[in-house]
Amino acid sequence: MTSSLTFLGTGNFLAPPGRYWNSFLVETEALSVLVEPSPTALPNLRRAGGSAADLDVVMISHFHPDHTFGWPFLLLELAESQRSEPLVVAGPPGVEAFLSEMMQLGSLTGIEDEARHHPGLAFVEADPSSTGQSAGPLAFSAVRVEHVPELSCFGYLLELGGHALGYTGDVHPCPGLDELAGRADTLVVECAAMHASRSHMDVASLRSLAERFPSCRMVATHLGGEVEAAMLPGVEVPDDFSRIELA
Repeated sequence: MTSSLTFLGTGNFLAPPGRYWNSFLVETEALSVLVEPSPTALPNLRRAGGSAADLDVVMISHFHPDHTFGWPFLLLELAESQRSEPLVVAGPPGVEAFLSEMMQLGSLTGIEDEARHHPGLAFVEADPSSTGQSAGPLAFSAVRVEHVPELSCFGYLLELGGHALGYTGDVHPCPGLDELAGRADTLVVECAAMHASRSHMDVASLRSLAERFPSCRMVATHLGGEVEAAMLPGVEVPDDFSRIELA
């Protein structure tokens, strides 16, 4: 099965010049997965030739706004589409209530009601104790990672026809990060900081990770404004709208 990643944004919380907020599309012949409904996910999805109606699954690593605040706009396009299959959303425990509260705060409960009626919404909560979960047609595993203490944060391993795609979400060095790197064929890993950070990967930490797991193809995203490709030998650093083919 051939699969690819299209980066709809590669920037961190501050969306540094030239980079939109981190979000990417995973596509196979039979599956379309949006990882992180960032604030610019919908327009950038359109720019990449897609639409909310094309998506099978949306995955959320944690509830910070740069990873979630595009949800209302995606939901409106979904509700107005001719799509017939429910959209499946996978995220931390409480993901359904969190997204519903977002719609309430935006005075958009009517859109949510419409989308629940047609085409329908289904929610899957990340369970790191499970040996494997499914979000509609997608088989995945959730791995708990460390980012900020006030949130439950997860990385994911997506099974794509024999290729294990890992995604760290926002993370700093921790056992969950090593587990993802050890199990993934390709790992999309954040690098938000130039120097050591208490809540994010920095250049030195990502270089160390790549050296310790040489068999894992590493692709950097959620990049800080000072982070440059030349600082990360052996790590792929895509631009916004870059497309990467997976083996």
